Amino acid sequence: MTPEHIKFDSDIEALERLVPLNGRRVVHVGCGDGALSLALAKRGATVLAVEADAERARANRASGAAGRLTFVEGFAQNLPQNDGTVDCVVMADFLSRVEAYDMDECLSEACRVLKEIDGLLYVSDYDTSGSYDDMVRMFYDQSAERAWALDALLRMPQDVFVTAREIHYGLKRQFADFDAFAGKFMAAGDSDIIVENMNSEYVRALFEQGRKGNVFQFEQARRVNLYRTGIVAPAAPGGQPAAS
Repeated sequence: MTPEHIKFDSDIEALERLVPLNGRRVVHVGCGDGALSLALAKRGATVLAVEADAERARANRASGAAGRLTFVEGFAQNLPQNDGTVDCVVMADFLSRVEAYDMDECLSEACRVLKEIDGLLYVSDYDTSGSYDDMVRMFYDQSAERAWALDALLRMPQDVFVTAREIHYGLKRQFADFDAFAGKFMAAGDSDIIVENMNSEYVRALFEQGRKGNVFQFEQARRVNLYRTGIVAPAAPGGQPAAS
């Protein structure tokens, strides 16, 4: 698989350009606050947004979303969909945030619900590269979890997908000052953030390198792994795919 580098201005632009959405059935796994789910529905998809956190799931259902968007409480390992009925499963900033021992089961369940032909599995996350990630990693290191997630993708069944793409892009991040930068992470309330390291002189010096006039700008690396289901040709003698 040869990595592709494509310019996108936002995550939703990347998804919209890489995945046909209008009229498609989409399961959004780990939907969080539902913002991305709503964006998908606005672009014509019929979306089942699944969230494991009970409190957040209740808030999503209370938001009044209707029409093509349905919020449910549930788990990636047990999606409330029949076999082979879904056009696309979206895991946006999700797979690396589940326990490593659950990753294979989450992906297996996505494969179960996808249509056998032209079903799409869309897995996006932050890429562990670039100066922005180097800075963040000093106090919020998710590189091991992302590596485990990539390993899980490599372990998926080889007889399900006929194509696999790896797409990289960068998003601009801008902050008025260091407090605004730190506040972004503190607002997330993640217990893995090491506050003492975030406020260190070293991190502040890395942040200062992003100064552009009166603001601070960085490029955050993003990665998408996109898989399409289909009938895989049987291997010919010698291990090579049979000619079609």
